Amino acid sequence: MKRHRVLVLAIGCLVLSSVAFCQDGSTNSASEGVFHVGGSVKPPRPIYSPDPEYPEKAREAHHVGIVTLSMVVGTNGRPRDIKVVGSPSPDFDDAALDAVEKWKFEPATKYGKPVTVQINVDVTFRLNK
Repeated sequence: MKRHRVLVLAIGCLVLSSVAFCQDGSTNSASEGVFHVGGSVKPPRPIYSPDPEYPEKAREAHHVGIVTLSMVVGTNGRPRDIKVVGSPSPDFDDAALDAVEKWKFEPATKYGKPVTVQINVDVTFRLNK
């Protein structure tokens, strides 16, 4: 019975230490190696981020707004798995996706080494006067 309690305690400590490790900007999935920014994980930095083409229908309607995209930025600095997570109008969605597919980042780092991260970015659509 004593050995059983020691084993349960040891397993419990292992689980708790794993949870503590995972809270330091760690992976969503160990198999994918995708991190979240925070703690020792520093965010990627855009180095090429052209503005989106303003959709003509939205321009004519004087629509403005921000499209929020979720994406994974790889160690090569390229975005992938890009999805719309917030948008004021469907008119902006394709333009935002098309623009961000062209973006290039300085990769995120963990302890100074490039890592893959999941981030959200905002793409702003505003009319110039």
